Amino acid sequence: MVLQIIGLAFGALIIVFVARSFYVSQPLFKEKIRQAPDSAFSLAPVEQALSFARTKNGKSLLVVAMNREGVRAIDLAAATASQGSEPLDFLRSLGDEKLRAVMNSDATIYNWRDLDVPFDSQSGIIAAGVNFKAHAEETGLEDGPFLFPKLSTPSAWQAPVKKRTRLDYEVELCAVAIEDIALGKSGRFAFVLCNDLTDRWALLRHINLKKPMGRTGFPEGKGGDGMLPVGAILIVPRKPDFYQQIELGLAVNNRLRQRDSAGMMIWDAPSIGQKALALCDKDFYLHGEVIRLAECGDLKKGTAILLGTPEGVAFQMPNIWMPWAYLRQGDAVMAFASHLGVLETQVE
Repeated sequence: MVLQIIGLAFGALIIVFVARSFYVSQPLFKEKIRQAPDSAFSLAPVEQALSFARTKNGKSLLVVAMNREGVRAIDLAAATASQGSEPLDFLRSLGDEKLRAVMNSDATIYNWRDLDVPFDSQSGIIAAGVNFKAHAEETGLEDGPFLFPKLSTPSAWQAPVKKRTRLDYEVELCAVAIEDIALGKSGRFAFVLCNDLTDRWALLRHINLKKPMGRTGFPEGKGGDGMLPVGAILIVPRKPDFYQQIELGLAVNNRLRQRDSAGMMIWDAPSIGQKALALCDKDFYLHGEVIRLAECGDLKKGTAILLGTPEGVAFQMPNIWMPWAYLRQGDAVMAFASHLGVLETQVE
């Protein structure tokens, strides 16, 4: 009789665990969306921000209009008789006002498929974990934001990604340092849309909970080829709080999974940059080998910072055993953000 009771209790626990796993795996939203909202293709007001792009053959562009088909943009090298390998080179050498002065120059229409990664990542990539309170709550990591190195090379807005054991998505606003930033200085940042893809299985397999969060597991789970697709539009705002008006969203197979305002972030880009510099001599680990989050000294121009994701990711601790709760081969992920276009990521 006792064994029967124990067996029934154990069976009940299994049923509750499985039911809980399925429950937390359900999307937060019931909406289905077949295309990004119009706001994703609305050019940021010129009085508030400049918008840039870069073609696959290396032309740096100042964007003067955009829609669902593509952008209308000015070739900066032709319009300014200056040289640069990326749009931020022209901004650094000419400044905002000189670039605004060329906005009436001849512009050309470019299809979205003509566009590539709009900046050069010249240093390591820094990322913030649980920088949205609701995301911290859904993942059970409620001790506040933390930092980790994102060991990936940015890939273009339509680049595919290979399937991983437990592949997860995270729509994010990413910041790019325009100039070198010293410790104690806020610095200025450009912004681009990103998808911080993660292999949750690799992350959990390598994490050491005895060490501070972000120091282990995250380098393995977050890094790798194709794990950081970025948008084709790079915006440089006049005021640092411009990002607060940006709305982020993500859908998987036309089902809305994430949507929130970037204004809900806990730490902003300058704060994360300063925290990264303060951690420059701390040990992070990749397969047991010590790596660094950032170089000590200045935060180098071109450093990209991933600013965290809203709630709605696939990962919940009870569902890590469920491969069907995560991205699978053939899945189509669409991320979008106000003024920043879309990311279309096919899982191969």
